[in-house]
Amino acid sequence: MEGLEENKDYRVHRSGDLSEGYKLQVEHAVSCENIDISPLIAQGAETIQAMRQDSIEGEKKAYDIVVAAAKQWEQQAATTQRLDRALAYLRTPEVKHTGNSWQPFSNNNDWMEISNRVYKMFCRIREETRYDRAAGRSVPAAWYVTWDLYLNSPREGYSIHLAGQDKKRYTDKAAAVKYLDGRKKAYSHLFAEISPPVPKEHENCFTVYGVLLPGYSVEGREQEKAGHTTAGISEGGISAPGKEEKPSVLGKLSAAREQEKAAAEPKAPTKKKEDMQI
Repeated sequence: MEGLEENKDYRVHRSGDLSEGYKLQVEHAVSCENIDISPLIAQGAETIQAMRQDSIEGEKKAYDIVVAAAKQWEQQAATTQRLDRALAYLRTPEVKHTGNSWQPFSNNNDWMEISNRVYKMFCRIREETRYDRAAGRSVPAAWYVTWDLYLNSPREGYSIHLAGQDKKRYTDKAAAVKYLDGRKKAYSHLFAEISPPVPKEHENCFTVYGVLLPGYSVEGREQEKAGHTTAGISEGGISAPGKEEKPSVLGKLSAAREQEKAAAEPKAPTKKKEDMQI
């Protein structure tokens, strides 16, 4: 809202904005120009001062009405914002996935993907060739394996990278295939069901305004509830003797990465990574 209004004795500039549920802004500015003050001057300073005080009191009353209306808006805006948050939760789209089956990646058929409501994994083997003068043609020289594991969050910007290997080089194709098959097998437990438990470290990736999205469960949540009802299980952060805590999914991923690092072969210098949109 913005505008300029001219009256006989003054001009007023009005501006304002309403962002439903968030912000109210109203500003009015009054300007008196070329007004005849002769009739006032004749009444004397004391009379004019008294009239001014009355006018100020009138301004304050009008201001109090505006402030009271703004407070009423605050209550209504809080209701609107609460409703907006509920709608954001309900309108969060179901995440797309492959139903735990490997298939060509929709954005780049050079890659393969597998995904469910919580995880997604991408991989490919890229063949590098060299020209064989004796044979008069290009022949395979090396194979590069790349794979990545992500959270498959329905929230934009929350698909966190969990593990991966970039351009692991092999001079034997069978060895490259064997390595990639091993990586698929290592993480196959994450793709055993359509909606596996969410890692508790990343619960926020599957919540909207603090509420877990429908159809999801959090890893260890049931175990935690059971622990709260059993006296002496844990105290001061120390578990009861003889009761081991179940390792988290991310803990397993970390262990798998350490094994991968230990078994890694020396890699030759790699070329610039090719672009891939995920």
